[in-house]
Amino acid sequence: MVFVFHEKKLMLVDLEHRGWEFPGGHVEPGESPEETFAREALEEGCVEGVSEYLGCIIVDHNENLKWNETSKYPKVGYQVFYKMDIRHLHPFEKKHESHGRLFIDPTSVEDYYNEWNQLYEEILHIACTGRFKWKTGWKR
Repeated sequence: MVFVFHEKKLMLVDLEHRGWEFPGGHVEPGESPEETFAREALEEGCVEGVSEYLGCIIVDHNENLKWNETSKYPKVGYQVFYKMDIRHLHPFEKKHESHGRLFIDPTSVEDYYNEWNQLYEEILHIACTGRFKWKTGWKR
């Protein structure tokens, strides 16, 4: 998942059959995560920029009763998070699964993105400020 910024606004892309989401996708063979996010941002949002690694989480489906061997995701995998500052904003062209792009205030994400949660909120905060949020306050 990439949090893509342009002039302090956060980019969302309208993905076919999914609605407003962040650019992202699977790593292709021989591709680094940075190359994956650069490709996905260009394909889905028609943007190019400089990416910064924010971190990753382990996604473990061992206790997920809905997961099975034919699921499109591995039983245990990783979700990697990056921040991208747009350097080149291309005119939007619907070439892949994206129907459009939108730039919003980062504080209004939950109005657009159905799967928004506290973990994503924390990671977005890091992308915006460079600081972690702890119960006792903000820390670097």
